[in-house]
Amino acid sequence: MSLIACEDTRKTAFLLSEHSIPCPKLISFHKFNERSREDILFRHLDAGNDLAIVSDAGSPAVSDPALGIVQQAVQRGIEVIALPGATALIPAFSVSGMGDSRFQFMGFLPTKKKERRAMLTNLRSYPYPTVIYESVHHLKATLQDLHAALGDRKVSISREISKLYEECIRGTLGGLLEDYQIMEKGEFVIVLAGAEPIIESFPNPEAEAMLTQYPDLRSKELAELMAERFGIGKNAAYTFITKMRKP
Repeated sequence: MSLIACEDTRKTAFLLSEHSIPCPKLISFHKFNERSREDILFRHLDAGNDLAIVSDAGSPAVSDPALGIVQQAVQRGIEVIALPGATALIPAFSVSGMGDSRFQFMGFLPTKKKERRAMLTNLRSYPYPTVIYESVHHLKATLQDLHAALGDRKVSISREISKLYEECIRGTLGGLLEDYQIMEKGEFVIVLAGAEPIIESFPNPEAEAMLTQYPDLRSKELAELMAERFGIGKNAAYTFITKMRKP
């Protein structure tokens, strides 16, 4: 590898040194010079050379520089390979305690008020967790915006994932804002609980019809179907089913 494009050449040089990797030529590549650097990097690639892109934290092209150059490389037929590495998204979701196999990743919220308001409005009905990135300078304001738009939802806030001062704070939006003691250093990942389901009238004729519709389904499995259909707890559905199925 003859060239590495990196957000901070000093950090990458230190990382290479720590692992006894010979340091090739390094070139800065960050959000303030990303576009202007692309021509230089493609000239390097067009000459038949390899190029590595390294971000300080997280993964290139995922709320980090490199999306533009990856898109152009794909269009030009240049092979793009991703090496698995540190990323804040999955670890923060894993430790949030909101474990569901389904979630959405929003990255950084829009800074323009109209776009931001529209995005937060869409979150009101989204039933699964949402993962949001935020910088140290806007963390409290974003939590306030989320609380104003969505109410007092459960939230997990991770900072400095995979670094020395990694920390995870759990609670509710209202509770954390009321007693705000978050150390504002580093980068943050917010994992926000999904919207509570709208509970339909239960039990009802449709729930009773499901007993006839699925006579051979075990009570536990049928309870899961009812819970999802009517937005109720599985225990409540199971109690109803066992009561109705009593000889």
